[in-house]
Amino acid sequence: MWQLRKLSTNEALSEAGPLPNNWGPIFGLEGFIEKLGDLSWIGPDYADTGWVELSAEEIKNIKENNVLAKIETEKIEVKSVLNTASITVEQKQVWNDYLLKLNTVCLEPNFEEGNKFPIRPIA
Repeated sequence: MWQLRKLSTNEALSEAGPLPNNWGPIFGLEGFIEKLGDLSWIGPDYADTGWVELSAEEIKNIKENNVLAKIETEKIEVKSVLNTASITVEQKQVWNDYLLKLNTVCLEPNFEEGNKFPIRPIA
């Protein structure tokens, strides 16, 4: 995985992922990975930026943060569904079970193979 970063501060300028497919043909450097670390040769707009190949630890942290953010978003939605006045006892039980399964994903993360999220109930 690669990420475009500001070199002086190590600030991320893009989401982590594969290199863009078109970077080489655009700049006439297809196949020259070593030129990606510092893009200042392209022009002043690209000074202090470069593509950085992420370490295994950085990739793990990014995946972990993505999973935890998704779980938090789901929990917020579950709580809003549970707070509706028209929810039945049966629906409430289904949503509470879903909330417990989401907590299980947090307790036993498997970031290398990808987390298996429970099936979301229909609102």
